[in-house]
Amino acid sequence: MKVVRHTLLIFCMLLIGALAASKAYSQSIVIKNNLLYDATLTPNLEAEVKIGQRQTAGLILGFNPFPLKDEFSYDGDNKKMRHLLVAPMWRYWFCEAFAGHFVSCNVAYVHYNVSNKKFPFGLFKGVDKERRQGDLVAVGASYGYSWILSPRWSLEAEAGADVGYAWSKRYKYHHCGMFIGNENHLVVLPKVGVNIIYNVK
Repeated sequence: MKVVRHTLLIFCMLLIGALAASKAYSQSIVIKNNLLYDATLTPNLEAEVKIGQRQTAGLILGFNPFPLKDEFSYDGDNKKMRHLLVAPMWRYWFCEAFAGHFVSCNVAYVHYNVSNKKFPFGLFKGVDKERRQGDLVAVGASYGYSWILSPRWSLEAEAGADVGYAWSKRYKYHHCGMFIGNENHLVVLPKVGVNIIYNVK
């Protein structure tokens, strides 16, 4: 996991550099919230800064600490989708930053504790019958479009995919369930977002 920590450290340092560079531009900092991510009961926030006429860089954070059902009952469902997401990203805008079409690439790190949860489209098979706790590292790309609603507010839609590797410990899904074993595997994750955006500067 040293590679993960070093990669995130490098991207955070680049983001700090981007923030310093952004001072040369007007309307250069925006704050976003992904409404679709909110629908999974996951509070999330993204900060994005302008680093060139057609380039931006940002950092996405998502944190879900909430149990879904009967977490502390041995005979209960113990459903949960707890996780922490950290994802530095870079975007290229076809016309100008924060307006119109864009393409994006990102690196993502997720620490998760998921139990007895069925995901759509066959994602994370087996999690509906057990608990898995571990880490995931991925890289991804996406395409999107941003509509300017007012001088301060915008709306953005984005779609793409992340490809990565997950390290999991497997347990029976009951609270304090018995350890089953380890599982390491490749993952492909769809990436969709409908972001409400506030222009800070």
